[in-house]
Amino acid sequence: GDVFGFRSYSLDNGFGFATTVISNFVPGFTGQFDPANWTLTLVNSDGDAFFVLIPGGPLSFDACGITVLAIDINEVDCDDIGAPFIITVFASDASGNIASCQSTVTVVDLLGPEINCPPDQTVDPGPGNLFWVLEDYWALGLATATDNCTDPVVITSQDPAPGTLLPDGVHTITITAEDEYGNVSTCTFELTVDSILGIDDNDLNIGSLIMYPNPARDVVNLSNPQGLVLDKAAIYDLTGRLVQTIDLKDMGTEISINVSHLASATYMVLISGEYGHITKQLIKE
Repeated sequence: GDVFGFRSYSLDNGFGFATTVISNFVPGFTGQFDPANWTLTLVNSDGDAFFVLIPGGPLSFDACGITVLAIDINEVDCDDIGAPFIITVFASDASGNIASCQSTVTVVDLLGPEINCPPDQTVDPGPGNLFWVLEDYWALGLATATDNCTDPVVITSQDPAPGTLLPDGVHTITITAEDEYGNVSTCTFELTVDSILGIDDNDLNIGSLIMYPNPARDVVNLSNPQGLVLDKAAIYDLTGRLVQTIDLKDMGTEISINVSHLASATYMVLISGEYGHITKQLIKE
């Protein structure tokens, strides 16, 4: 039933807000430490104040004072993960009276691995290749992971999976690592697949070849208004399977290609010429 009053103030507020910390109360009636049971009064203030309940600390008391406060286990590590164990706290006053209490502690690991993700990058499938074969970034050591308790981290994966054939474009690669306690971490980076066109990009302008209509139903036209020396066009589905080859050696400035037999899907068309190759996307209705 005692009433305590505390004053916290600053003469000019030049050093910021004033803070009062109240601790070491003797445990008493239920709810004594609940901020809801405290009364806040502000006088001549243009700011605000609030109560913060700080839990924890040694809740021990003796009429003549505590001289020794000790604990039998004060550190845990990854080796302690698993079955619960008992921690004992001891207190002693100046007269040598001893009291103790025990607490059951279970150590867990809730931290996921830390992943070193590959940087964003641009790759070229190489001459004559329509797709980039996705590498295994874990196997190459380009992606690595460390963990506070699991060493080494062996549960790893990436999406798309290694060996996936990726066409030209920007692809998001997800790298995942999991520790032995089921904590999962991920990171992502962007992989840009960009086929280098010919010996010099100026030798074969990407806009110099026109494919229309696109989407196409039965026939797609390939226009070559600059009369570039072309060799062939190869149509691939998105799994990398070659489905059709067209001879372009004598095409002139335009050729019509029959695609009526193709299933409705998206295809990649690799056009090869004297100075290299170019990839175009074809949508078949």
